[in-house]
Amino acid sequence: MSLAFIRHAMVDVGEGVTLSVSQYGRLGAKPVLYLHGGPGAGCHASDVTLFEYLDLHVFFIDQRGCGRSQGGDLSTNTLPALIDDIEVVRQYFAIEKWAIVGGSYGATLGWLYSGLYPARVSEQVYWGLFLANTAARDWLYGPNGAAQFFIDAYQAFKPAADAQTEDAQIEDTAQLLSAYDTLLHSSDPQQRQHAIWAWNQWEQALASPMLVHVMGTGPELTSIAHIEHHHAMHHYFSAPELFEQIARRVSAKTHLIQGELDWVCPAHLLTDFLQKAQHHYLTVEHVKSGYHSLSDMKMLRAVMQGIASIC
Repeated sequence: MSLAFIRHAMVDVGEGVTLSVSQYGRLGAKPVLYLHGGPGAGCHASDVTLFEYLDLHVFFIDQRGCGRSQGGDLSTNTLPALIDDIEVVRQYFAIEKWAIVGGSYGATLGWLYSGLYPARVSEQVYWGLFLANTAARDWLYGPNGAAQFFIDAYQAFKPAADAQTEDAQIEDTAQLLSAYDTLLHSSDPQQRQHAIWAWNQWEQALASPMLVHVMGTGPELTSIAHIEHHHAMHHYFSAPELFEQIARRVSAKTHLIQGELDWVCPAHLLTDFLQKAQHHYLTVEHVKSGYHSLSDMKMLRAVMQGIASIC
């Protein structure tokens, strides 16, 4: 049985930003917050299916800059702002404590929020946790990470940036991101559209290698390219320092799900992170042959079972 729609609201979080928040499930049931990835992806109707057959009250937030949320610009779109928005929404709806569910950058936000506001999080389930550090950034965009395994896809990603370096080759992550900064803000609409296409094509090639991707350049893909690039250019706004700061404060029962073949957020980076994590209520599930995207049925099943087990 799918969750029933309850209501939709636009929540003012300051700085001229209003967030789209949709509620599904049953009023009075256990509150759960769903955090989408990207950053910039927005929520989708398919996200509701993660909670099928569960008696919950689920809040779906379109993070600032994406989906049906309104206002603000890239200058106000920072990782601390996204985390603060979660707390503003909780207060707006007078939620004492909620469980959190999220993937990729949504998992990043949820984990950090749970350390900053430990009394407000009861349980949490995350998959494909993006660690938002230099190693994660270099793996995703640099020439010596995932690029070594997806050579053709990276060549299709890289030429858009090579064109901005006066025929010099892209040699590191910073150079690629700088070149994309020029392309994404170009006065030439064709150049901008190609950059948006190339950015999303690369990410999808890593997230769902088993699928053939036909990419457009609609509003959502534009949002993803600009916001992801913005966060990467700013080194995720000191996220590693924040991870370290809250390391001993995360106390909610937490279930992490990691795909063996997650090429966006690879298992070896999570292993390195967990060796330093101070978390006594953490379980980690490794999904054999699992990818990053929930279009992979193995990951989808694992995530739905994980949600059901703690929610």
